Amino acid sequence: METKDQRTFVQKLIEPFLTLKNKDFAKLYLAQTISLIGDAFTWVGLVLLAYQFGKECSAVILASALTLPIAGFLGSDFPQKEFLYGGLMIILFSIIAVLVFKLSLKFNSKSNN
Repeated sequence: METKDQRTFVQKLIEPFLTLKNKDFAKLYLAQTISLIGDAFTWVGLVLLAYQFGKECSAVILASALTLPIAGFLGSDFPQKEFLYGGLMIILFSIIAVLVFKLSLKFNSKSNN
C-alpha cells in the first residue's frame, strides 16, 4: 500500500533548513559556507593569474598547481598543529614570492621602455 506525503511543497523545501535552529550548527554551517566561497574565489584567482602569466602555458601552470598539494599522505607523519602552521607559512611565502616576481617583471618592463 502506498502512502501519500501530505506535506506541501514549501514544507518540503524548508525542512532541510530546520536544523539551523540549533545555534552551534548554524555557526558551523555559516563558517563552512564562507570557507567554500573563499575557496571558489581562490580558484578563480588562480585561473586568472595563470592566464595572466602566460596565455600559451596557462594549462601547464594550472595542471601543476592542481597536482601540487601532496599534504594528504604527508600529514599523518607529522604533528598536526606544526604541519598546519608549516603549510600556511609555505602558502604565505609562495604568495609573497609571486608578488615580488610579478612586481620585478613590471619594474623591469618599465625600465626597458
